[in-house]
Amino acid sequence: MYKKLKVFLLLSVVTIAGCTTNNNALSMQASPQPPLVDYNKKLEILDRLENHDTTLSRMTEILTIEWHHLFTQKNEEDLWNTYFYLTWNLRPDEKERVKKELSTTHKELATYLEMQKKGILPAKEVHVKNIMAERSPDNDGYLVKACYLLTLNDGSSKEIWVELNVDDNMETFNPRFNTIATGENLPEPKNEQEELRRQFIFRALDYNVIKKMTYDEILEMIDMKSVDTDFLL
Repeated sequence: MYKKLKVFLLLSVVTIAGCTTNNNALSMQASPQPPLVDYNKKLEILDRLENHDTTLSRMTEILTIEWHHLFTQKNEEDLWNTYFYLTWNLRPDEKERVKKELSTTHKELATYLEMQKKGILPAKEVHVKNIMAERSPDNDGYLVKACYLLTLNDGSSKEIWVELNVDDNMETFNPRFNTIATGENLPEPKNEQEELRRQFIFRALDYNVIKKMTYDEILEMIDMKSVDTDFLL
């Protein structure tokens, strides 16, 4: 009787262990492998949106389309935040560095802050009056000059000139702009998928590219699908 009970218990343990092993095996087999990310599709979007021209074109675009927003900010906080965004200094440590270098690297902002304290800014209207560029004496970049015509709140007009140097090398560009390469410490790729991922990271985080994307393209970049609003309704 004792031997039969002992054999029965042993068989029960083996059976239970076998079932557990089989269940684990089935569970492991059922666990889907994460799908490969289609970086080629993401890179196609970047190919269409990236600037493929020169640093001169980038600086000209900044002075033509963006810089004038600094003259219409309602208060000091908005002026600071607009400048941080425009010059790609978005992290807290970058913002603190800008504040410390206000009297040296960021003299233009210091001038605008003073004009705001005096009530000259914000301007009622701003127009880009003129933009020109000349090659630097060292032949390693350009000096880009922009003239803005401001209509002040009292109805008077004021011209403001901005002169910014731009290097031919995008990495150095201009000291006012944060151009440290994102992803520079990534490990060397071991296969094609990792190489595509590396290319994507290096290229995708340029805010001048991101702001040109459609909503669906942004969702594609972060591997999300558009929400079906009809379904939700």
